[in-house]
Amino acid sequence: MKVAPLRDLRRNTELLILVEIIQSPSARMKEIADKLDVTVQAVSQYLAAMRKEGLVREQKGRIRPTRKGMQLLQEHFTALKQEVDAALRRISVIDTCVAIAGGAIDQAQSVGLVMEDGMLMAYPGRKESSMGVAKEVASEGDDVLVGELEGIVDMDLGELLLIETPSEFDGGSKGVDVPRVSEKLDSFSPGLLVAGDAVGASLMMKASGELVTVHAPIEATMSALSKGVNVAFCGTKESTDRVLVAINDLRTASGYDVKWKSYRASPIGSGPSLNPSPAILLRGERAGSGGCREGAQGEEGPFLEAHRGR
Repeated sequence: MKVAPLRDLRRNTELLILVEIIQSPSARMKEIADKLDVTVQAVSQYLAAMRKEGLVREQKGRIRPTRKGMQLLQEHFTALKQEVDAALRRISVIDTCVAIAGGAIDQAQSVGLVMEDGMLMAYPGRKESSMGVAKEVASEGDDVLVGELEGIVDMDLGELLLIETPSEFDGGSKGVDVPRVSEKLDSFSPGLLVAGDAVGASLMMKASGELVTVHAPIEATMSALSKGVNVAFCGTKESTDRVLVAINDLRTASGYDVKWKSYRASPIGSGPSLNPSPAILLRGERAGSGGCREGAQGEEGPFLEAHRGR
């Protein structure tokens, strides 16, 4: 498996040695070791491996970079810069934000910032993990510019209910136990209803009696979850699998897990299934579980514990 440039410590050390050779052609191994804060023995071992790989060669008693070494140096450092730049963009520090006033706010008043139902709220005079100073006067419910930000907004990720529908070729939403799906939605109390496809939209609207989000469903789902909003997502297996891929990507990129549970909406009268389907097993594995056992009548799998940390 290819290692990201930033994590490839061996390669980074080799190329730092190469940089020292380029900048100081007459430098001895001890001087290079002192510069890189490693032992002379380590430099010797690195150089032996680099010589074997064709990155350096000996010329008139001196170590010189080869064409291959110079090319690798440029390619690796370019990739390293791109990775660092991407990381900096992800963790970019902001000094102002816009929030919804949770009460009457005076200009220059200290406010506490919290995330509520996916909205950033500013409460005057309230102590929170993230604080700021109002840059303008605002009435309750107004948008307000907040600056001089300190701390991090205390927020948990939202939870996800996946409702898997039969495909259109297997009857779609027609014949599904809609009242049972309605019960699942009522007990879950989602802040956002999302449909991954036409079948999911049909079932979700029947079960909830409400309009659902159908545009950019994966992006809408992940955005809401990241802001602490509970999401109910309904769609065929193809659509629900795409959501789980996005959740897995989030965990890989950030270390954050989303709590989720799934419900398979099956036609009324279908017989019980003793074994979970391979798709359900795979989904359970992606979320860090040994697999969700679900019957044909849509028995729930376990809520999978998430670890919010890095």
